[in-house]
Amino acid sequence: MKQLSKSIRYAYWNTIKDINPLFVEAQYAVRGQVPSMAATIQEEINAGKKYPFDSITELNIGNPQTFGQKPISFNRSVLSAMLDPSILKYQSGDVQRRVTFYNDKIGFQVGAYSQSPGYPIIREAVANFIQKRDATKNRPSINDIILTDGASSGITLMFNLLLKDKNDGVMIPIPQYPLYSAVIAQCGAQQIPYYLVEEKNWSAEQQQLEEQYSKAKRNGINPRILVCINPGNPTGQVFDKQSIVEMIKFAAEKKITIFADEVYQENIYDPKKKFISFRKVANELNLDVEIYSFHSISKGITGECGLRGGYMEITSKVDSEVHFQIHKSKTIMLCSNTVGQLMTGLMVTPPTVEEGCSESTVQQYNEECKALFTSLQRRAGIVTQYLNQTKGVSCQPIEGAMYAFPRIFLSDKYVEHAKKLGYQPDVLYCLDLLKETGLVVVPGSGFLQYPGTYHFRMTILILPEEKLLAKMKVFQQWHENYMAKFQ
Repeated sequence: MKQLSKSIRYAYWNTIKDINPLFVEAQYAVRGQVPSMAATIQEEINAGKKYPFDSITELNIGNPQTFGQKPISFNRSVLSAMLDPSILKYQSGDVQRRVTFYNDKIGFQVGAYSQSPGYPIIREAVANFIQKRDATKNRPSINDIILTDGASSGITLMFNLLLKDKNDGVMIPIPQYPLYSAVIAQCGAQQIPYYLVEEKNWSAEQQQLEEQYSKAKRNGINPRILVCINPGNPTGQVFDKQSIVEMIKFAAEKKITIFADEVYQENIYDPKKKFISFRKVANELNLDVEIYSFHSISKGITGECGLRGGYMEITSKVDSEVHFQIHKSKTIMLCSNTVGQLMTGLMVTPPTVEEGCSESTVQQYNEECKALFTSLQRRAGIVTQYLNQTKGVSCQPIEGAMYAFPRIFLSDKYVEHAKKLGYQPDVLYCLDLLKETGLVVVPGSGFLQYPGTYHFRMTILILPEEKLLAKMKVFQQWHENYMAKFQ
């Protein structure tokens, strides 16, 4: 057979022109341009190229265990024995008891499909957790609970179900988590931004909701969904009850569905703040409002991002035919992964004396959780302090979640410099920060931000805390030296 000429180019069956343009349009900044360059730099370091640092520090994503956060030992012991029954005899009596409980309901068949919405015993545990958390007699039915591969898959499922065409719109808080803008783009729907007020610690204002709703209607967009992220990502605020009341009343009046993204509900560091679920407030108000709430094992104290587990709750106000379509769609997708389902059950059902666990097991579990939480609380304080001590940087208090979203005050000279190089100013800032310090943060433009302001998002997750202090000092010195060039 004759060899093909090198000048003949292989004819690919699919090119970018053949890809769904809605998917091409979608952007996800958390793993975007800056993290991509960071991966390249790390490869170059590994190959022997010299940089002013030994390795990159990934502050772009909330991935606790990459920084050395340890998993909760009871949870991992139970999960290990479920995956490998031969080690069960070596586990404590309390672990054996929980494994036996699951085995009686599930069997050691973790590699088999579960029911499409998830194991009934885990959905039962989630329903009990929600009832206890909200201190209410109104316990959800397990048919209102769907176990998901993290919160993202539940959110994506519901966007695909509820957004019909290009005239449908989703009201998203700005700054927002980029999953929302990306999936809205994939669905061919419209973003309706409502701006959080930074000077009031990223509060959601009723006037802003009304203005953006009216503007969308004038432009022929039909607002269908109101996204509420509490605690906030990337902003770290915790909504008080009055804010939640106002958002629920707004949604009820406009007949807009609420998506309550509550994956950081355990991560509240301000002792004056507490988590209040949208579900709880809606029930107290007794308003006809449709709410879908989402939770995940990736954050909180559990921090099991890679296991991909979580749940979605469908509120009782949802039409029965819509309820059926949700379950049908989940059936088409089959079940979420069973390891994530089990970890979700462990997240919502800690060991207790009432369950029959020993006091020592309960104490160890509580001590591990407390140590993780208090460390996160301290780290939130360290990051807030150092950012606010840096000239030309301002950061609202990190009340919750796992991130800071500081504002960087860039001079007109710098903005002009960035534009001449063909960059958005915050993108150039983050790229230079990466190349000169190895710190990987995400430009605020990837989360969207109020016009004329510039920010970046960074996690608070670096361990040990001494390393976090050292990295904050590196940032502080770099920022002040870097910006001095553009005065």
